[in-house]
Amino acid sequence: MAPRLSFDRVATVYDETRSLRPRALARLLAVLFDEFGGQKVLEVGVGTGRFAVPLQKSGIRVIGVDISRPMVEFGLAKGLRDIVFADGARLPFVARSFDAATTNHVLHLIPNWPEVLREIARVTRETYFTVIERSDRRSINFEYVQFVREAGFEWRHPGIHERDLPNLLKPDLIIPLGPFDETSPGDVLLRELKDRVFSNQWAVPEAIHQDAIARLRKEWAGKDFVRSTTLEVTFWRADRLPELAHATD
Repeated sequence: MAPRLSFDRVATVYDETRSLRPRALARLLAVLFDEFGGQKVLEVGVGTGRFAVPLQKSGIRVIGVDISRPMVEFGLAKGLRDIVFADGARLPFVARSFDAATTNHVLHLIPNWPEVLREIARVTRETYFTVIERSDRRSINFEYVQFVREAGFEWRHPGIHERDLPNLLKPDLIIPLGPFDETSPGDVLLRELKDRVFSNQWAVPEAIHQDAIARLRKEWAGKDFVRSTTLEVTFWRADRLPELAHATD
């Protein structure tokens, strides 16, 4: 089995490179509060508390689980609370401890992600949800991956992206939010890619990496990157998670 990946190496820049825009985050929090206000929610892979901190501040009780102390330390500095250090595939909770559970941008790092979903099903009474981001155009990161493949290097994450789960099992409910227009300076995006802040870059050989960055600079240096993003808050009944986990067994 491929090793599990860790975000420890990018903990210092994780939030600034993956945070939602304020308007999108406000809309998302409103939906989640309507759905889960007064409930007890588990987040596996809570990290820096990108979602958990604003949810906790809005009054939802979120219990976070993670294995990365550097990531969680940044969350604690923002006000993150109720943290348990544990493996998502071996959750230290009794059955049906939570009303709802979520993972966000974490399953792609975990080779045994079906075991994580089965554990979530065991400890959750009602709902599993995840927040999926979809865009009207490919990201600059996608262009980077294409250049790397053209150079003869291809690498896949050890797990599965949450955005691909609906292809395995139809969700019970999807709440779309947006679209939200985004304009990002190309120079900022290029600097992030140059510094290898995304997990799909970590294994790329240096010469191939430098060549891809040089090609991207010719296209995007000094320009703005504009796209429209939609969020999909996607829900499954917790008792359906073993079926989802079984889809690739």
